[in-house]
Amino acid sequence: MSDVVRVAMWSGPRNISTAMMRAFENRADTVVVDEPLYAAYLSRTGLRHPAFAEVISSQPTSLTDVIAALYAPLPSGRRVHYAKHMAHHVSREMDMAGHSASATCC
Repeated sequence: MSDVVRVAMWSGPRNISTAMMRAFENRADTVVVDEPLYAAYLSRTGLRHPAFAEVISSQPTSLTDVIAALYAPLPSGRRVHYAKHMAHHVSREMDMAGHSASATCC
């Protein structure tokens, strides 16, 4: 049994999600990921949000690759994985069924 804790924090715009993420960033045992589905969302929808090129080049655009990264082994000394997700970054075409089974969704 793994002692890794994976937190999937689902949020919307303009609330305390960034403050929560910053709090987790201050934990020495935690890996924090900010909006990991954003590039996949932009790639699938073709929407030209601000910083489109930077987002696309800095994150995986394949949903499969994003999910694999979210469940990859953590670096030594880390036991908590905190991912801040934005609910509107999941388009209808993105099948998320079963992907949060090993995470605590909030």
